[in-house]
Amino acid sequence: MKKERKRLFIDKKTGAKERLETVKWAVENHYDTLVFSLGDKFFKSKNKNIKYKKLIKYHSINIEAGGRDFPLLLPKRLFLFHRNLFRMEQGKRKAAPHFCPTNPKTTAIIAKRARALFARAMKETTPPRVFHLFPDEGYESVWCACPACRAFNPAEQNIITVNTAALSLAKLDPDARLSYYDFGAEPVAEGVAAGKNMFRLPTAQV
Repeated sequence: MKKERKRLFIDKKTGAKERLETVKWAVENHYDTLVFSLGDKFFKSKNKNIKYKKLIKYHSINIEAGGRDFPLLLPKRLFLFHRNLFRMEQGKRKAAPHFCPTNPKTTAIIAKRARALFARAMKETTPPRVFHLFPDEGYESVWCACPACRAFNPAEQNIITVNTAALSLAKLDPDARLSYYDFGAEPVAEGVAAGKNMFRLPTAQV
């Protein structure tokens, strides 16, 4: 069995100097994989001479993409004119956190956005490529309560969302995998099956 990568998630707010120190620390502590947000400057910058990038390459560290990136899948600017795309709470739509995963228009946007984000990150990620998509931190169980979504608990709504992104990923790279948040024993996602290219990542690793 192939050994699971030892991952370190990088905060996208950290600067280049701090990242250089983080990479050094990761090497000293035997991390073989760094995970950058799908919206991180790591995937936007064309400068290959940045010191921390050169250090990553020198140590042959794996690169993965993703994390707490649900906000990237549905821009909050759409809330003003398209509130039905977002989650409902006590009869009112909320711009954050998360969205309405049973709305076909929502999933259409998520599929398109995820494809674009995955495609850009693929240029830097290490094969076999691994991506991650998790709910907003501290709000993992805060999801939509509209009439259609009430039939699904938070864990199921989470999987519905990641399933949508996973389908887009499979079209770009059939061998790529996408991790999703592990809710643990409760609530259990019994009514929605995860896609074949998806796997649960223990909460302790997020």
